Amino acid sequence: MLFIDTIWQLIKEIAPFLMLGFFICGVLSIFLTVDTIKKYLGKKSLSSVILASLFGVPLPLCSCGVIPVSAYLRKHGATKASTSSFLISTPQTGIDSIFITYSLLGPILAIYRPIVALLSGILGGSLSLILDKKDDDAYDIDCEDDCCSDEQNSSKLIKIFNYGFIRLPLDIVNPLILGLFLSAVFSIFIPSNYFESVGTGLLGMIIMLFLGLPTYVCATASVPIAFVLYTKGFSLGAVLVFLMTGPATNITTISVCWKILGKKSTFIYLFTIIVSSIAAGLILDWALPNLSLNQSAVGVNHLLSSNMYFVLGIFLCLIMINALRLKYFSNAVENRSSDYISIGVGGMTCSHCEESVTKTLLKLKGVSNVYADAKKGEVRFLANDRILSEIKKSINKLGFKVIDD
Repeated sequence: MLFIDTIWQLIKEIAPFLMLGFFICGVLSIFLTVDTIKKYLGKKSLSSVILASLFGVPLPLCSCGVIPVSAYLRKHGATKASTSSFLISTPQTGIDSIFITYSLLGPILAIYRPIVALLSGILGGSLSLILDKKDDDAYDIDCEDDCCSDEQNSSKLIKIFNYGFIRLPLDIVNPLILGLFLSAVFSIFIPSNYFESVGTGLLGMIIMLFLGLPTYVCATASVPIAFVLYTKGFSLGAVLVFLMTGPATNITTISVCWKILGKKSTFIYLFTIIVSSIAAGLILDWALPNLSLNQSAVGVNHLLSSNMYFVLGIFLCLIMINALRLKYFSNAVENRSSDYISIGVGGMTCSHCEESVTKTLLKLKGVSNVYADAKKGEVRFLANDRILSEIKKSINKLGFKVIDD
């Protein structure tokens, strides 16, 4: 009972801010599209690097969801430098994660976190611009994202709610539930200030670095975990390192970066995230050594009545249940006749990846009934065997990897 109550308290705490974040993300999906972004990122200049980082900060893309978008940008003519900048700044934060950071960690970190994401993106892009002169000719492909969707007659309001409250939760529901689960476990079973001896200073930040770099946790789901880690003795600077490295990197993203950007820019990408996170953490602890979470979050819990927190918590639960339903049960009846072709695809980790593959293949002449499944790492479709090589080439162009038997 204590476990369920702890999770419920966390849900109520984040619900108002996450719901607002979902709505703003839906608005951004209409007005800040890949098509808008790509127009400004094709020049080998510092301005394109700054714009790439600036565009990336509010977008609600995780370290895996940013992969197909970055591939689009690169193939539409974005330079390695601007793509690197976008890859670094985008997954670290987003409108939804900014609001949830405000709800659990207070306004100071809610402001500091996107600023650090912006500056680290600019740093990484600038280093790539200076050190990685080799920039292979980008080649153009048809844009498959929302900006080029065939649903041009749909109302903007419907698109906003569809993206913000249906599609976006699909991408974060699993890590968000896992984050809430781990937060409750840590909160109940680990004594307060248990990590105080190792959780402060550079040592605590290095621990968070090794925890965050290889693992996948989205910017929103990382906040409840960071909140509990702080209560168990890690400093806010160490927590910030986790908030930066956890969402910004994972094994899949690193391997795809290697393919999209090349060896040198991938090393620059990792170096920038490591150095920026440690530096930002040290600066935060040095500048505000006596900052506590209660001081940081003052006034947050008085914005709404307890009844409103309860109602919005219920709504958030319903959104997560619907996301789970769509993710695992909407395609319960799959076509598995002998006419279907199935190929393995590595690197798909979210609904954005699935949609990118699906839309790309449906644009190929002779391909129909496409079912991309990130969980199984495969795509099934109806097509003639003669265009199989073209299908595989199109998937590889997106930044994913066709896995041949």
